[in-house]
Amino acid sequence: LDFFAKELRRSARKEGNSTWYFLPACLEDKQLLDAFILPKHLARNHDGWTCGEAIYRLGKMLEADYVLLDLRAGLSEISSPILFDPRIQRYIVTTLTEQSWQGVSLVLDQIRNITPPKEKNTSEDYPSYHDPVVIMSMLKPEYKQLQDFDTALQSLQTAYLEEEEESGYTERLQIIETYFAEELLYINTWGDARSKLSSTSLLREAKEWAKKQIKTVLPQEEKSNEQDQIQEARKLRDICRQYEYAETGESRKMLVTESLRNLANDFNDDVPRVVSIGAKGSGKTFNYIQLAQLGKWEDFIEYVNKEKYELSAYIFPLLESRTLHPVAKEITTNARKTVRNILGYQDTQFSHSDIQVKIEKSLKKDTQEMDWSIFWIEILFEALAIPSVQEKDIFVLNNFLKEKDVKVIFLFDGLEDIFASVSSEEQQKKALQALIQLPNKISEIKESNVGIIIFIRRDFIRHIVKQNTLQFEHLYQPYDLSWDEKSFKKLVYWICSQAQVIGAQEENIEYFSLEEFDARLEKLWGIKLGNDTSNEAFSIRWIFAALTDFKGRLQARDIVRFLYHAADIAIDKASQVMTAKWASSRMLPPQALRQAIAPCSEKKVKEAKEEYPEFKQWVEEIGTSSSPRNVPFTLEHFPIDPGTVQILVDMGVIYEDKDKDGTSLFYMPEIFREGLNFSFAKGARPRVLVLKRKALGSRS
Repeated sequence: LDFFAKELRRSARKEGNSTWYFLPACLEDKQLLDAFILPKHLARNHDGWTCGEAIYRLGKMLEADYVLLDLRAGLSEISSPILFDPRIQRYIVTTLTEQSWQGVSLVLDQIRNITPPKEKNTSEDYPSYHDPVVIMSMLKPEYKQLQDFDTALQSLQTAYLEEEEESGYTERLQIIETYFAEELLYINTWGDARSKLSSTSLLREAKEWAKKQIKTVLPQEEKSNEQDQIQEARKLRDICRQYEYAETGESRKMLVTESLRNLANDFNDDVPRVVSIGAKGSGKTFNYIQLAQLGKWEDFIEYVNKEKYELSAYIFPLLESRTLHPVAKEITTNARKTVRNILGYQDTQFSHSDIQVKIEKSLKKDTQEMDWSIFWIEILFEALAIPSVQEKDIFVLNNFLKEKDVKVIFLFDGLEDIFASVSSEEQQKKALQALIQLPNKISEIKESNVGIIIFIRRDFIRHIVKQNTLQFEHLYQPYDLSWDEKSFKKLVYWICSQAQVIGAQEENIEYFSLEEFDARLEKLWGIKLGNDTSNEAFSIRWIFAALTDFKGRLQARDIVRFLYHAADIAIDKASQVMTAKWASSRMLPPQALRQAIAPCSEKKVKEAKEEYPEFKQWVEEIGTSSSPRNVPFTLEHFPIDPGTVQILVDMGVIYEDKDKDGTSLFYMPEIFREGLNFSFAKGARPRVLVLKRKALGSRS
C-alpha cells in the first residue's frame, strides 16, 4: 500500500480545491488478461462454453425464436463466457470516444485470437460460427469527416483482420453506423423505447439486420449436378464473350440503364442534343452500336418504354472507333445508307476513313487558322452528302432537313482514336471544345430537325473544359454512363437472363428491389465465398468491392469480363475449384470467383497501356525500379510527376491518402493491383477497408 500511495501522489491532478488520483486497472493490455484461465483456454474445447449452452437450452425449452443478451461492457468474468462463444452473434457497441473504441479494439483482438481455425468453421463442432459486429453509435454526420473517425475504424479493423486474408476487401468485421438521437437518452418502459426508436437510424439498421436473418424463399427447383452446372456456366460464358467487347457488334440487345431511360423519356417528342460522358468500358461504344442497329429514334424509345411513339427521326452514326469489327461496321454502314437513301442520295458513298483523315489534317493546321465550330458543321453537311450551299451553318442544315421532312440524329464515338493527345495538344483541345458545344447551338433552334449524341470519355472533359467542369458534367448528368450498386446487380441479372441461366427473367428487372436481386443472384454465386454459415465474405459485397476503385466507380466491361472468367474457370478447372461440391447451391464456385479477378485485372492493365501513353510509361518505369511493389507506396518509392499523378488518379489506378505526418500515400484498387503485381504491405489492409468503406458507403 505504501508503494501504491507513493506512485499515486506522483500522478495527482488538481482542479480547484480538489485533488484527483487515478489508479489504472493495468498499464498494458496483456496485464488485463494475465489470469490463469484465459478465453483461449476455453476455446480449445467446444464443451467449455457451458454458459451459452445453458442459455440456448433454456431458449429451446421456451420455444423462443431469438434470445437477446445484454452484457456489461469490457472483459469481465460475467460477460466473457458469452462474449467469446463463437456460436453466438455478438454486437459490440462503441462510440467515437477514444477510450471506448480502444477498449473494443482490445476485445476484438482477443476474439480474433480465439477464432476457430477456418477448417473448423463449418465442422460439426462449429455449425454456426459468427463474426462479431461493431455498432458505432452516437454519431453525427460531421463526425464522419473527422480524422478520428477514420482512425477508430482502422483500429477496429486492424484488431480483427487476419493479415493472411487474400483480398484487401474481405471485410469480415461489419461496422454499423447509428446516429445520435436525443430522445434515446431517457427511456422508461418497453413501450417508450419502441415509440422513441421508430424514427431513428438505429431502428433502420435493426430492420436491415432482420431482413438478412429471414432468408428469401424462392420456388424450389431440382438440385443440379456438376454436368448441369457446367452446361449452365458454358451458356453464361458464351453470352459474356458476346458482350465483353462492344466492337464486335455480336450483341443484339441492351440493358435499359438509368441513363438510357432518361434519354428516352427526356426526348420522346423531340430529337436529343446531349453529351454522354463515361469512362472506358462504361458502355459508350456499346450504346453507339445498339442505337445504330435500331436505326430510328422512335424504335429506341419503344425499346425502352415498351410503347409506340409517333416521332420519326433517323440515327446517323457519324464518327466511330477504329477498332470496330466487320459485323459492327456493317451495322453502322447500313444505318448511314438508310439515311442517305431517305434524302435521295443512293449513289453517294459515305467514307468514314475520309472523315477521319480530314479531321487529322485540320489538327495539323495553325491554331489561329482553324474555326472548329464551322468545321464540325461542315462535317455534318458532308456526312449527309448535302449539295454545296453558300453558307454552311446549323440553321441552313436544319432548314434543309425540314424541307425534306426528315429528322437526323448524329452519333459521335471513338474520339480517343483521333484525339489521343488531348491532354497536351492545344489544337485537339480546341477541336473538342467546339464539338461538345454543338448540342448547345442546336438547342437554340426551335423544333429542330437536327439531333446529336456525343459519347466521350470522362477524362477528356477534364482536359477540354477547364472552367466550370462540374457544372458542365451536371448539365448532362442524367445521361452519364456511370454504374452504381443497383445498376451492377441489374447488369449481372440481365446477363443471366440473356444466357437463360438461374431462372433469370428480363421482364423482372425493372420491378426487383436490391434485396430481390440479392436473393436471386445467390443461385449464381451463393451467399458467401464459402458455406452460408462460414466465416467468409458475402459474395456480392466482395465482388462489388473488388471491381470498384476508391471513388466507387465501376465499369460495365469489368462486370461482364468478371462473369466470363468466373464461368470459364468453373468449366476448365472444375476439379480444382470443386464445381461438383457447389453444384447444389450455386453455379459459380467460390474459388472460381476469387481466381477471376486476376485475368480481369491483367486485361484492364493491358488495355489501359494501349489507351493511355502516360500510364504505359509509368508501368515501364516502375518495372525498372528496385523498390518492392507494395500498397501503399510513396513518391520516394516510385517518383511520379504531378501531371501523371492526376492522370492515374482520374483513371482510378491510384488513390492519394495522407498519413498523420501529411505524407502522400498511394493505394491501388484490386482491379488494377493484381494486374500490376502489387502486394499489400504489412498493416495496409485495415486502411484499405476504411478507404473502400468511404467510397462505397457504410454498407459496403
